[in-house]
Amino acid sequence: MLVENSYELVERCYEQQNRLLGKEELKQAFIDYVFTSYQEEVLTQYDIEEFYRHLDELNLSNCRRDFDNAVEQWYAAQCAQPAKEAAFHPQLYSLVKETVATSKPRCREELVKALTVFLTSADGYMLRWKGETERTTLMYFRHLHKMGIRVYQDIESLVDVWLIEYPTAFDQHQQEYFAKPTRRGRPNNLELSLLMEKAYEMKPELTHRERERVRKIFYYHRHSLSLPAMAKKVEKYVSMKSANKNSEDARQNADSPHVG
Repeated sequence: MLVENSYELVERCYEQQNRLLGKEELKQAFIDYVFTSYQEEVLTQYDIEEFYRHLDELNLSNCRRDFDNAVEQWYAAQCAQPAKEAAFHPQLYSLVKETVATSKPRCREELVKALTVFLTSADGYMLRWKGETERTTLMYFRHLHKMGIRVYQDIESLVDVWLIEYPTAFDQHQQEYFAKPTRRGRPNNLELSLLMEKAYEMKPELTHRERERVRKIFYYHRHSLSLPAMAKKVEKYVSMKSANKNSEDARQNADSPHVG
């Protein structure tokens, strides 16, 4: 029943929270836990003097600094390898996109609020993740923790990074595209149309060959790049074609005989 070290005690406290918890919040929650739930548990078999002796053995004298240090050490161990979490980001990005499609937010603040509800409420992503398994709420929040979502500020950071790739996320046409299911082998035509419109803005008189190239850029990159990123590739292609044409015209003019 008694823990062997302060790390294990912080772990027990964290397991009781079942919510996103920042470091400072956990520090306060840890103090509350030790002197309520854990103390009551210990006192079922030992007296109060033994309880405080036990805290001394854990280097947890009745001192705020000792308790804060225990939480700091626990957090350092939990967050020691952030590089491993980068692999989960595509999954997080897809959850942001799903939130945009279902909630139709009109600004960053609305998106942050909607995503927070989706990730932390019992009937949101948590319900889907648990499925028909025996996964617990604690296991779910550990899952979020591994993906890089430890505190509410992480959700804001995720939204900000995602919006760099999708600056048009609050546009109605873009949200309609996100909401429509993509069938295998037949991508949604809305985003292709938007990309073609941007191509015509760059060059109003696109040739048949150039239109086909825009389609190829879309079909090849639609799963890995955002619409603005694909538009940059189209812009690069159109600029290159224009430069080649100008170079070819100049060469032909130079080779043409002059009439004196």
